[in-house]
Amino acid sequence: MAPGAIPSVAQVFVVGRLPTVTYNPREKWGLEGQLAEYLEDRGTLLSVSGPTKTGKTTLLQNVTDDAIWLSGGAISSRQEFWNTVAEELGGNPGSLNSARKELLTAGKCLIVDDFHYIDQDVQLEIVRSLKDLVFRGQAVIFASVPHRAYDAVRVEKEMTGRVTHLGIQPWDYDDLISIPQRGFKALNLTDDDGALAHRLAKESFSSPHLMQQFCKQLCKVNNVTKRAVRPTPVQSPGSWQDFFRQSAADTSKAAFDLLAQGPRRRTDRIQRELQDGRTVDIYGAVLEAIAHTGPALSIGYDQLRISLRGVLKSDVPQRHEVTRVLDQMTKIAKDEIEGEPVVDYDEGLSTLHVSDPYFAYYLRWGHADREVVG
Repeated sequence: MAPGAIPSVAQVFVVGRLPTVTYNPREKWGLEGQLAEYLEDRGTLLSVSGPTKTGKTTLLQNVTDDAIWLSGGAISSRQEFWNTVAEELGGNPGSLNSARKELLTAGKCLIVDDFHYIDQDVQLEIVRSLKDLVFRGQAVIFASVPHRAYDAVRVEKEMTGRVTHLGIQPWDYDDLISIPQRGFKALNLTDDDGALAHRLAKESFSSPHLMQQFCKQLCKVNNVTKRAVRPTPVQSPGSWQDFFRQSAADTSKAAFDLLAQGPRRRTDRIQRELQDGRTVDIYGAVLEAIAHTGPALSIGYDQLRISLRGVLKSDVPQRHEVTRVLDQMTKIAKDEIEGEPVVDYDEGLSTLHVSDPYFAYYLRWGHADREVVG
């Protein structure tokens, strides 16, 4: 945005792109400083990890200058990896050795976003082809989710001691409310007691992406498209229920439908009656129970069982039935749903992780016939 230009809502509250006005470096964690230090020192591979949609990519875009970006989801072989590097450098794909030399000569940082999407065998080949370049000063950054932060070491033991880790913490309340505070100020809007910012933060599931979306939607409700001429109070929507449900209309519905359907559509599943009178099969019941927890982003089996009792009129399914459903949902989330798996059941810890804040948000607000409390 040019200096002195009148900002529009679309320029201030940015969803899915690099924000400027509402960018929050979260200085208390020193993330930008640690990244800058790595780019200065080099000598190791940097693994940047954090929950999905917590700003990993935004942070890297803001700190790295003229980097080469690759997406793990688009890489199926080592040759494809190096062909893409060559193309990004303006060279001709085909020669692995030529691409390696060009990368080292260019001096640009190489970033592989969603490195954990790459098959382990291909990960090993890529890491081995990068290992000597890293030792010679090539900056390489792999971005991934926390439980896959050390994939480079896991697939190639010789990288032990050669991988530096930078963990991205989930956004807390203060981090989140900085987005409406900065954005409203830029648009000459006021939220004097901070009540609106607090309400939006409460529903954002620690996601700056969701917070940006809420702020943009709230401006639309107030008929604000650009900076106000004079200080203007932001009004709350007539119904918060309607506001959040409207925002959830399309969020993760496809993922929800696949999980609710289960591994295959069957007509012989036992139907169970919910407290609100609806009937669902065991997959629908488990999803209702997950939603009934808030949903929490990590749910132990005992907590889920208590929640099942709360949503069902009929008897609660046996443990083996519930864990089988959780295992199947995890498989569906990994194999059939694009992007980061929305749910992941850890059998060893008997804990279900709701990995995607957008999916958590849909569970809370996506059903028009469910009364949301709080």
